Amino acid sequence: MNPTDHEILELNELCGAVVDETITEAQRTRLSRWLAESEPARQFYVRALALSASLHSYAGEMQSEAADKIIARPRFAVAAWWAGSFAAAALIVLALWPRPISPPPKSLAGDYVARLTAAKDTRWNTANPAPKPGEHLRKGQRLELTAGRAEITFDSGARVVLEGPASLEINSAWDSTLRRGTLTASVPPEAIGFRISNASVEVVDLGTEFTMIADANGSTEVLVLKGEVEAAPRTDGNDETILLRENESRRFAPSGVSAVSDSERKIAQFMQPMVLDRFAPLINFAHWSFDDLNGTSVPADVSGPALTASAATLTLQGAANIAVVRTSSPHGKALSFDGRLQASGRVPGISGPTPRTVAFWVKVPKDAATDAWMVSWNTAVKKLNSRPVQISWNRRPGEGSFGALRTDFGGGYAIGAQDLRDGHWHHVAVCFTPGDTPEEPVQVKQYIDGRLESSTITITPGTPRISPGGGYPNAATGTTDIVWLGCRLTGKQPEHFRGELDELFIADRGLEPHEIVSLMTTNRLPDSALAALH
Repeated sequence: MNPTDHEILELNELCGAVVDETITEAQRTRLSRWLAESEPARQFYVRALALSASLHSYAGEMQSEAADKIIARPRFAVAAWWAGSFAAAALIVLALWPRPISPPPKSLAGDYVARLTAAKDTRWNTANPAPKPGEHLRKGQRLELTAGRAEITFDSGARVVLEGPASLEINSAWDSTLRRGTLTASVPPEAIGFRISNASVEVVDLGTEFTMIADANGSTEVLVLKGEVEAAPRTDGNDETILLRENESRRFAPSGVSAVSDSERKIAQFMQPMVLDRFAPLINFAHWSFDDLNGTSVPADVSGPALTASAATLTLQGAANIAVVRTSSPHGKALSFDGRLQASGRVPGISGPTPRTVAFWVKVPKDAATDAWMVSWNTAVKKLNSRPVQISWNRRPGEGSFGALRTDFGGGYAIGAQDLRDGHWHHVAVCFTPGDTPEEPVQVKQYIDGRLESSTITITPGTPRISPGGGYPNAATGTTDIVWLGCRLTGKQPEHFRGELDELFIADRGLEPHEIVSLMTTNRLPDSALAALH
């Protein structure tokens, strides 16, 4: 059933509250129920959030003072568009998932937001430093490819294959600019809202594969290989968005919009598989499923030469009754934290400056108010003042969304948007890169249910957000390479987590977005990552 005008207005207001981060608990409950029961409402939500986030990201890149004002504009535009063309939009096939979609986060200057993940016969413009295989790419970095092919994987999960000669500017994890040349983009459901633009057109992806060809005359061809995109002309004075579906195409030029000559042949050409040399970095990891328990010990599965199963065993502490520390979960058995239980185990190297990824499933009680600390570890990194890294849900509403995923470290913190306190299982992944030098910004990438949620927020050096040690356990003990579950490492009073935790995975590098999605869907890395171990 199509929504009424009144329902459209209410949906628009609820989506606007999500974007503005002003949504109340009553609104959140209303929106969650609506999304669970109505596919038209879910379609409206996906479109509204994707478009609002895309335009907000663009506005934030161009002018910091007006960003908040621009957020509201696409909401009314989307509502008006939806009211006029809902019947057509209802036919669109979108990838949906049963949780609210968070707006794409802002990136800070100097952030790494992508990585060169594959290439073939590349030659780079010698005027700029050539990116190395596997190298991380910064916000604002321009890639000048003179020949060959290069694959860029953005932190959002979108992948772009650039074909030389071509020029691409990386704006954020959700946004890039094709100056000239050809690219093919592949955008999974987790990266819906990813955008590529230039002087002729702005393309917002709705979960698809498409090709863009930008020539020297200011014209751009957009060809949709799978799924659909929204393309907004930027040259003829007509800002009406065009929906392009699979096997459809348009040419955007200063003179206007027209058909693409020989479109079928071009689409067939770009549908052919691309042969690329992939960069598969080595990985060491430990994985605790919690399905097996040997007294108070939880054994680990390990891979890579730097870890052994005996060294990575977790030890349970504080349990009044070992027989009831586990509970059933969708993946077998999970640890049930009752405010007293905690666990610890050695993970060689986790206290050092190299990148880490910590991933797990967590269920936080609905409307929980205290006991937020999930996974923590001490560091020996001078730029972090040797203070711990602590993953929790946010208990400081003045600093961000209450209940959202939060990662604290010496000198800063990252906060997501989605409230985890809903009594449901969520997959959490935190990629933490402290950096080797004081000049490098600390990188924190937080993923909820496979979708990038937040980037690093820094604070004034010398004013650590985490209070001095003195509690139990605490950073003053000097213990390094130990990971703790369910307890706070600093503070005068011990605080322990209440909730359930399952399938803990710790890797010695930042995982790629598709690897995080693989952990979420199968509890194992994809075969391409495991092949690097052999």
